[in-house]
Amino acid sequence: MKFCPIGRIVLLQVLIALFAWQCAGTGKSAFSTKHMAVETHNIKIDSTIAANEKLEVLISPYREQMKETMGRVVGHAAIFLKKGKPEGTLNNFVADLMLKVANEMYPEPVEVAITNRGGLRTNIPPGPITLGKIYELMPFENELVVLEMTGLQLIKLANQIGEVGGECIAGMRIEYRNKRMVKMTIQNQRVVSDSVYRVVTTDYLSSPGRKKLSVLGEVPRHFLGIRLRDAILKEVEALEAAGKPVTAQIDGRLIFR
Repeated sequence: MKFCPIGRIVLLQVLIALFAWQCAGTGKSAFSTKHMAVETHNIKIDSTIAANEKLEVLISPYREQMKETMGRVVGHAAIFLKKGKPEGTLNNFVADLMLKVANEMYPEPVEVAITNRGGLRTNIPPGPITLGKIYELMPFENELVVLEMTGLQLIKLANQIGEVGGECIAGMRIEYRNKRMVKMTIQNQRVVSDSVYRVVTTDYLSSPGRKKLSVLGEVPRHFLGIRLRDAILKEVEALEAAGKPVTAQIDGRLIFR
């Protein structure tokens, strides 16, 4: 999982400023080609360390810029959107918007969406949703991809979802007994083993060689050119523009008995 570009840019700006400040203090050029000996030691970071006024002057503009950008309100949540197992309101909201975005961008109908519950890093409380909260929810650079899978492969996927106790899904409903799939539908239709279905997921989850949900890594990927975080932001902003709050519900798409 790769982290977001805004954090990398700010970190780079701070590092450049610190490097220039250090060189200015020693009278040496920041672009000197001379080799220097490097010594390292551990520094304990805790409340006993006093703030460095010179560093604060350097960092403060970037901190304020970041605070202003991330504090922008992009939408409003009507309910507490929470991760759950096997199902949660946040699970369903994210999976549903993945399916919506995929069908807007892919030339063929996409029937199923799946992402991992662990990739959603925070819940969304009711009230204003800031841009910073979207980055906190999805700090990774995971891109949406579409997979073409047979019904037989989707049955295998359903059993793998059962093994981990549920994930974020849309477009299919699955019932389990003792974590084994006993009933499954796709778009409210029975699964045909030799039919081809299209599944939207992330490049991370569909990486070849993963142990969990490994069947997702067994087929070619069609990249949509949009990150999951941006898809979430797009949906939240679209709802806000339409005067609608962000909401979701538990609807029994995953049942464990």
